[in-house]
Amino acid sequence: MSEISKRRLRVKRSNIPLILMMFVIVVFGLVILYSVSGPAGYARPEGEKSSLFYLQKQLGWTVAGLVLALIISFIPIKFFKHPFVWGGSYGLSLALIVITKLAGYELNGAKRWIKLGGTTFQTSEFVKIGIVIALAGYRSFIVEQRKKGKLKSDSKSKQIIKNAFFEFILPVSMALLIDAFILIQPHLSCFLIVGFVVFMCTLNSGVGWRSWLVGGLTVAVVGVIGVAVFVSLNPNYQDNFAHVTQRINIFASTQGDEDSDVTEDEMRQVTNAHNALGSGGMWGRGLGNSRAKYNYVSEAQNDYIFSIYVEETGFVGGAILIAIYMAIFAMFVMVIIRTDTIFSRMIATGCSSLIMIQVLLNLAVELQIAPSTGVTLPFVSYGGTAQVFLLIAYGMILSVSRSGTSIPEKKVVENEA
Repeated sequence: MSEISKRRLRVKRSNIPLILMMFVIVVFGLVILYSVSGPAGYARPEGEKSSLFYLQKQLGWTVAGLVLALIISFIPIKFFKHPFVWGGSYGLSLALIVITKLAGYELNGAKRWIKLGGTTFQTSEFVKIGIVIALAGYRSFIVEQRKKGKLKSDSKSKQIIKNAFFEFILPVSMALLIDAFILIQPHLSCFLIVGFVVFMCTLNSGVGWRSWLVGGLTVAVVGVIGVAVFVSLNPNYQDNFAHVTQRINIFASTQGDEDSDVTEDEMRQVTNAHNALGSGGMWGRGLGNSRAKYNYVSEAQNDYIFSIYVEETGFVGGAILIAIYMAIFAMFVMVIIRTDTIFSRMIATGCSSLIMIQVLLNLAVELQIAPSTGVTLPFVSYGGTAQVFLLIAYGMILSVSRSGTSIPEKKVVENEA
């Protein structure tokens, strides 16, 4: 086998350790959800009253997500590179987010869901993955055009501007267009998550520093103008983000700011969750023995599930869960390092960033490092749409690992021997 052939040899088998970790975190999450959600499930209206209510619903979504993740893991990653796929991903993402804003299901003053039969579908969960596929496909297309000798200019200054437009301004602007619709739902936490994922994908796409500089300044100027126009046309825009201001004030109060204008009742959720987190000690009260889940922390199965879990399992239990996330993240990084194309690298980077930023945001809130964001803990918190699409993102990483990475040269030599 020639030296070039060795380097191009690709892994065609599944990443068994990464698959095992997927099942570990999913099973771990279901056990935690069962332990935490019993009282909330039993307190539901007549006809739905069951301590297993949340576990049963989550189990159904989890099975569907696992099946989809495993199916996607066997689809060659180059399939998603087809213009019809990545272009369709962007078009569908934009259409869904616009439809949600215009005719979505409203809850607590926000339109983030579309009703499908007897269930609700949070469109932003699809958008998070759709944008990753679209950015990766577009960047791969631009690289291929360059290899064919296209996108060239007759002067250096024109080439810099053209590069900035096609490499940075156009893809980032199209992604931020969708992100802007997410912001006005309003859904600030998702806006931040999508913005971070777009940044990480672009950062790891090989875009030159000149394109970053010129494109970044252009996008920033256009963004400022867009915000100014939005504010002028919507003088009462602050009403839509009153909950954000309140959360910041609550966070400031927890940090000792006595001037924060919040009441004890508004502080109750955060205070009780923090007390639960600290009351677990080293070993916790034992699974199922939380006190805070009995309506001291409302909706304990969602945003503040980590606090209740630590109350029951203590510092040791919390450390084990964080260690599992860290192990998964380390495996994700190894997949990214071994990718053999820009497309594979951006897919792995985007999906990994999507999962891990949500882990970090949730833990930062629970540890009172950041204001409440409403971001749930991946694979642990209750939420059907989120569970399915997070597992799909995991499946995309498995697909990259199986068909979009190269065997390290040392292993190739060993196999040849």
